[in-house]
Amino acid sequence: MYLRHFISLLFCLLALVAPAQRRPLPADHPRAIDSTVRQPAIYFPQAPYPGEWRKSLGVVFTTTPPALTEEVRLRVPAVDFNLQRGLTKHFFLVSRLQTQFIQSNLSLGVRWATPLTDRLFLSVGNDVHGWAGVLKLKDVFNSQAVGVQNVPNLSLGYRLTRELQLTVKGEAITDWYYRSQVGSLAIENRNRGFNGLAFTAVLEQPFYGNRHVSLGLRAAYSNFNWQFWSLYDTFDRNLFYPQLIFNFIL
Repeated sequence: MYLRHFISLLFCLLALVAPAQRRPLPADHPRAIDSTVRQPAIYFPQAPYPGEWRKSLGVVFTTTPPALTEEVRLRVPAVDFNLQRGLTKHFFLVSRLQTQFIQSNLSLGVRWATPLTDRLFLSVGNDVHGWAGVLKLKDVFNSQAVGVQNVPNLSLGYRLTRELQLTVKGEAITDWYYRSQVGSLAIENRNRGFNGLAFTAVLEQPFYGNRHVSLGLRAAYSNFNWQFWSLYDTFDRNLFYPQLIFNFIL
């Protein structure tokens, strides 16, 4: 009996809600969504128009793992510059430069993006990262390193409102090449293999006027991080590298 009443009540509620869901929202309603409109974004998985450029400038803060720096917890900042260009309706090129001047990481990649619904978007892509660092302390210490990584990735984006966009991104990090040198002693490895995983969550929204920002968190769980190559860790295990991302979309 109770089950029959519950089912009847459920159908009544659905009958009341369904017409409201089918009724289109006014164009000026804050939750009205047009999937063809491209809001300013860098992480949101929607391709720019063919020939269109997208760019952003900001900073990324990476916190040092306790296993590397023990009691000292440093938040190491890096300048973060992104540049993207639309190729077709679905394909676009991406590039990113992170630099701390004594060490830098440049990535180049391609994305394929498509809307799944008016609010939900998907992209898949692959990036190749090349990084290099040089650390010299007068004539006492001379250290340098270079490396190449490959990072396939997948992103899901959801438009919470017309201008507020949430993106969740997953990455698989693989090492292709590594070489470090201290004085005349050099170590080279051409087959390092799988390095770890990273997950990113980013909100993109208006900041002031027509200016938009990207604000997010990235959590990498990997065996190696290019920003800390000069620490020369002696253990072989994955560590947690949290990052805070803040960018102005130009």
